[in-house]
Amino acid sequence: MSLTYWFTRITGLALAVVPLFTPAANAQIVISNEHLVSTTLVVNYKGINASCQGNYCIATPVPMFKPTHVTCPAAMGKTCTLHIALDAKTETPAFTEDRFQFLLDGKRPVPGPTDGDGFYIFATHDSQYDSSSPAERQSQPASVVGKVTNSQSKNHKIEVSVACTAINYGCSLTVHWSTMRIDVFEP
Repeated sequence: MSLTYWFTRITGLALAVVPLFTPAANAQIVISNEHLVSTTLVVNYKGINASCQGNYCIATPVPMFKPTHVTCPAAMGKTCTLHIALDAKTETPAFTEDRFQFLLDGKRPVPGPTDGDGFYIFATHDSQYDSSSPAERQSQPASVVGKVTNSQSKNHKIEVSVACTAINYGCSLTVHWSTMRIDVFEP
């Protein structure tokens, strides 16, 4: 049998098998060649609670920290990249979806990851809540990246809130102590 015959057979088999074993491409954004210009640390010892009553209700976001301002030292019209790392000690019953809301200058951070309103879902609880068990505090980390552009000012406002959505009847999410780190990077 000729080389062409075998090549066609082998190539045909390879083309039929390769797609079955090719991993799906993940969407990712790589930001590189930027250097750290400042870090801001924020600690909150005050507990807060977001809650709502009713089937499938959505709690109004409650601020976890006072708005925090950072400076982008780039020239006007230029951008900085912000990395916000959060750790919050939370308590929540079952049948809720818990989320942080991140806003940079009143808008969602891009690239995020957040939804269109800046929400970052960190927990979904769908098991039966046992009210006789003591509530457990859990550490919930979250991290987002966003770009800011110096247009009117070099100062930029970061707001972080917490909210919950009821999967069944009502929700209540308590956040105890929290820490936040904001890193500012410049190209």
